[in-house]
Amino acid sequence: MSHETECIGLPVDPELRRLEFLLGDLAAQWRENESPERQNEIVLEYHSVMERLYELGWDGFLDWDSELPTELMPEQHPKQRHNS
Repeated sequence: MSHETECIGLPVDPELRRLEFLLGDLAAQWRENESPERQNEIVLEYHSVMERLYELGWDGFLDWDSELPTELMPEQHPKQRHNS
């Protein structure tokens, strides 16, 4: 299932849009935080948000600044990116 987007690529669905923005916020928090414990919490929350996006039918792409380092991204994300 594909989701509808505006002309600039943002989801029309307000929940999908909110979750996409949340990923960007979480990625920024991860980069700004020096506590390994807090970074781990952020990674878990990030993965949870990504899982919810996929459950809602999201099949979009993230800007580089909305992503965590490759080794911390959910396994499903690269597969989604390469299968679209």
